[in-house]
Amino acid sequence: MFYYKKYVFLIITSMLLSCNTPSSNKISNQQLIKNKTMTTPKIQKTEAEWKAILSDEEYHVLREAGTERAFTGKYTDLDADGNYYCKACGHLLFTSTTKYHSGCGWPAFYDIANDSAVITKMDYKFGMTRIEVLCKNCHSHLGHVFDDGPQNKTGLRYCINSISLDFKEQEK
Repeated sequence: MFYYKKYVFLIITSMLLSCNTPSSNKISNQQLIKNKTMTTPKIQKTEAEWKAILSDEEYHVLREAGTERAFTGKYTDLDADGNYYCKACGHLLFTSTTKYHSGCGWPAFYDIANDSAVITKMDYKFGMTRIEVLCKNCHSHLGHVFDDGPQNKTGLRYCINSISLDFKEQEK
């Protein structure tokens, strides 16, 4: 039984690290510049106002930079055509045309919807160096971006929490 628990622990740890550790730490300055630097959010609310409009779990991820468990998000395997919006403020972030299955356990996109979709900042929590992705409109935490995405596209993998997104299907 001890070996079974140890084996399960190793599998879960490796899955989490595969999405949290970039293959290299060299996302180009061009990509960081594309997403602009930190600015004052267009939507400013008090923490009490955010708590009133978000569920406890949404608040934890979006406002406290939490993470949902891998393979539990409702958009991880979604293949429908449409757009992904910020759960906190409704700002357009990603489109289904750039979504792909990375196998990391969270929805993955190789590009943002437009230049005003997100901003990025360095994240040094938990002894790792990562690049955090935030909604440009309200500065809510969305996930992280890594440089191990499809090389025939942007080379980026925006690893985004499902709970931070609202999906609106494209009308046919």
